[in-house]
Amino acid sequence: MKTLKIIILTILLISLFACNSKPEPNLQLFSPEAFAFDVGGSWEVNASINAKGFEQKEENNNHLLSLSYTADLITSENDTLRSITESIIEEQQEMEFADIPIEAQVELDSTFSLGSYKLIFYVTDKLSKQEKTAEVNFNLAAD
Repeated sequence: MKTLKIIILTILLISLFACNSKPEPNLQLFSPEAFAFDVGGSWEVNASINAKGFEQKEENNNHLLSLSYTADLITSENDTLRSITESIIEEQQEMEFADIPIEAQVELDSTFSLGSYKLIFYVTDKLSKQEKTAEVNFNLAAD
């Protein structure tokens, strides 16, 4: 009988700890978009992707996040331009973050030919040290 009580108490304690533990961060990137606009002699590329599952630090009743990212450009000739854009996102707010947009804006001059291109985002959650990669395709096309 005593063994049964110990087993039940152990299962109860494990269940309580499992319910109270904070979930581990699981960085995810989703909803990639990119558009290229002809601005007369050059192209403006606007790209975005959303991130969720990053670690948040709670400090002074604020939730803090810290993400860094770079993006490589794969041209229509299959050349790679490394770190064409890079930035750090450090934000805080009272409520916990559900997700956050990551945006990149790049200008391509007239030496870039028409065709299919790709931006590859490399995102790092600086708090959890997780890294994820996501791609987004876009076209430079005559109107």
